[in-house]
Amino acid sequence: MHPLRLSAAALSSAALLLTATTASASAHTHDTTTHTTVVDFDGGFETPAVPAPSPFTTYLGGQPLGPWTAGGDSVDLTSDRLWDAAEGHQSLDLNGSSTGSVSQEIRVLPLTSYVVSFELAGNPAWAPALKTGELRVDGTPVRTFSFDVTGHGFRDMGYTRQTAVFTNLLKHSVTLTFASTGPGVGGPVIDDVRVRSCLLVLCPPAS
Repeated sequence: MHPLRLSAAALSSAALLLTATTASASAHTHDTTTHTTVVDFDGGFETPAVPAPSPFTTYLGGQPLGPWTAGGDSVDLTSDRLWDAAEGHQSLDLNGSSTGSVSQEIRVLPLTSYVVSFELAGNPAWAPALKTGELRVDGTPVRTFSFDVTGHGFRDMGYTRQTAVFTNLLKHSVTLTFASTGPGVGGPVIDDVRVRSCLLVLCPPAS
């Protein structure tokens, strides 16, 4: 809601990793600078468009939200008519009327690590000032995050880039979930989610 109504066995398989990464070239774009490969994944919040002149649209748990699915109570897809997005024209408040989440299934390769990065801010209009949440992979938390909205506003959101790393051993798809862990009608705001794969021995650490 807004004021107007975000192993050892694997290590020994480096040759398999190289083969799998090469075989998946049609779904990945290689980055030789960071030794990571961009995964074919829609991590934005540009669709569906929030209809003008509304500043946001609320999605209840279970409803589709573009390539994502809302969870928990609800989330708010927010237009830059209300506050600035980190990328494009829309971002996502993980607290709608109450604590919510958003999930998307992505294709993955066995014996591969993945770097998930995203822009994080918070709804500056509602208490508490400290917004908290976590990134989960198939329901297991892999990164907790927080953002203090003190000193920020609708045109100075203060987005920061967050990263997390997880390793997939045998699956061919996983579900990424961004969930608020705080109360209230204004929560963490996320945008511009990106996923890259990397060899286990070359994967950069999370920051």
